Amino acid sequence: MEKESQRLDITLGDVIKAIPPKFVKILAGKNAKTLLDTVFKQTKERKLDFLLELEDNSIFHLEIQSTNDKNMPYRMLEYYLLIKSKYNNRNIIQKVLYVGDEPLNMEDGIELQNLHFKYELLDIKDISCRELIESPDINDKILAALCKIENPENYLLTIFDILSNIPERERKDYIVKLLTVLDFRPKLKEVALTLKEESKMPLTITREMIEKDPFYKKGLEEAKKDDIVRLYTKMSLSIDKIAEVLGVSHDFVIKTLEEKGCPVK
Repeated sequence: MEKESQRLDITLGDVIKAIPPKFVKILAGKNAKTLLDTVFKQTKERKLDFLLELEDNSIFHLEIQSTNDKNMPYRMLEYYLLIKSKYNNRNIIQKVLYVGDEPLNMEDGIELQNLHFKYELLDIKDISCRELIESPDINDKILAALCKIENPENYLLTIFDILSNIPERERKDYIVKLLTVLDFRPKLKEVALTLKEESKMPLTITREMIEKDPFYKKGLEEAKKDDIVRLYTKMSLSIDKIAEVLGVSHDFVIKTLEEKGCPVK
């Protein structure tokens, strides 16, 4: 599940960085103006999920959670202090958007003797998907899959129709995003698989899609590392032969073996 959560985080980060207008307006209550840098360099680097300057110059910070994290309030406090130190004269709006399928079970702040800290905690299933579906932006429409869909078949057929009418290169990217989101809504994905034969566009993941997607790309790389160790330790193949068989560089084989603690001869 941890890898699946990472996969969703990657995809949602990609979708949201396109600044889907209706989605931002629903969450922040104002229109987006500028996408801000989410990396804060301190003693240890911290990377936020989403940081925006809004139309009234306030700063909107959004964290996306696919699992319940008991330490979320302390993470949000740390992020708040980092943001405030950089934008000290701005009003800061903080929200955590829960996108998991399990019931939401997190705190929305800290109440201690000398510390009172709050942020807004929102379950995406409580957001009406209608506004996102009606948005002209396809990223908004994909995010709607995580909300409460009143008519799953109409929603999916609408998405399929839109995807079938955009250029193939863009279509492949959006299919990967949609399938990743649907992985977190199993019942909706079952409906999608039933309907795919009726649509003009098949829901398939090609090798090109896999190679372009960060989550899958990382998975393929890890699989190759396991193969390198197996071929080297179990079959005693040479480094050059392993590189040839797996189609990787000589240096990659050596680096992998050292990383896995295998003595290189």
